[in-house]
Amino acid sequence: LVAHLRNCRDTLLPALQSLPGVEVAVPEGGMYAFFRVAGETDSLAFAKRLVADVGLGLAPGAAFGPEAEGWLRWCFASRDPARLTRGVERLRQGLRL
Repeated sequence: LVAHLRNCRDTLLPALQSLPGVEVAVPEGGMYAFFRVAGETDSLAFAKRLVADVGLGLAPGAAFGPEAEGWLRWCFASRDPARLTRGVERLRQGLRL
C-alpha cells in the first residue's frame, strides 16, 4: 500500500508542478497533496468552478482552517495512477492553459 501511494504521489506531483503558476506543498506521507494556483484566493469558489467547468472534484483548503485558504487538497489514493494524470489535464483545462 505504501509503495502504491508513493507511486501515485510521484505521478501527481510532477504533473502539478509542471503547470505554470501552480505551487505544490510536497507531502512526506499520507495520501493528500495541497497546491495553490497564483491568483486564486477563494478556494471554495475555485473548487466549485473546477467541478462545474471540467468535472474535477477537489477539496477547498478553507475546509481545513483559515491557514489553508487559497489552497486545494487533492487525494491521490487512486486505484489507477493514470486517473491522476487525466485529472491534471482537467485542471489544465480549468486553468485554460
